[in-house]
Amino acid sequence: MTIPTKPALKVPVFQLYGEKGQLPAPERIHCESIASRSRLHNWEINPHRHHGLFQVLWLEQGEARFQLDGQQGQLTEGSVLLVPQHCVHGFKFSKDAHGMVVTLAYSLIDSLDSDLAQELMTLAEPVLCGLQDVVSAAAIEAGLRALYFEYQQRDRYHQAVIESLVSTTLAWLMRENLAQARDKVAVSVVRAREHLAGFVALVDENFSKHTPLDHYAAQLDISAAHLNAICRQMSGRSALQLIHERLILEARRELIYTSMTIKEVSELLGFTDPAYFTRFFKRQMGVSPKDFRLQSSQSVNAR
Repeated sequence: MTIPTKPALKVPVFQLYGEKGQLPAPERIHCESIASRSRLHNWEINPHRHHGLFQVLWLEQGEARFQLDGQQGQLTEGSVLLVPQHCVHGFKFSKDAHGMVVTLAYSLIDSLDSDLAQELMTLAEPVLCGLQDVVSAAAIEAGLRALYFEYQQRDRYHQAVIESLVSTTLAWLMRENLAQARDKVAVSVVRAREHLAGFVALVDENFSKHTPLDHYAAQLDISAAHLNAICRQMSGRSALQLIHERLILEARRELIYTSMTIKEVSELLGFTDPAYFTRFFKRQMGVSPKDFRLQSSQSVNAR
């Protein structure tokens, strides 16, 4: 089985795969069987991603090929996969696949026990949980089944039971895989820093060429979505914002320290239209290039 690799204009972003609707309030959770959605799409879930949502996929029976940020692998019976936000993921399930997918809003995760919440909130890469201990595996599977049952029933004290089951099941999962999860976070942070440093170096070399983000990502051997997630995780800004900041830094330098005209600065920075450069600069700095140069000159002369 292979996952579709047909290129898209951009990676789709869904609340739930194929849908634009929000998670039900107030529990901020959605539970469904693997078959209920996969069957509608010929058992193929094309690569997509989520913003602000964390997913737990449990494959109780059958097989599945997965794609996670460009990496492919196999899920076996009993596997539990934790998928954080922004991760591009897709699946190809066998037609006898059974299991469930739990989708959680990060606002719900953030309300859990502080230590557990911190572990989950800092996961930047997916974790494939190996349920090696028979007793722990039985408890986790029972917790997932109970969660699915309660979600369907919505009986009295539904909210309290849901939150308790979510917290307990996630705690069991993280306890069982704590060392693995921590190792992945540590490796992820180191790798993210390396990618960010590489990206910054590439931007330094190419910012005036207005190189597409996909090209930068290809140079780093990662997807554009992954690069953008790394930039947000490590710097708090998107990849495009970092590119724009580098352009503005160079523009400010030229306006302050050279006598080039606005048109010349615009051309130096790769803008074919000086008017567009002026609008871009004003949007970033709040003043036009001309006014910025004047203010900078007045500031220097006042010293």
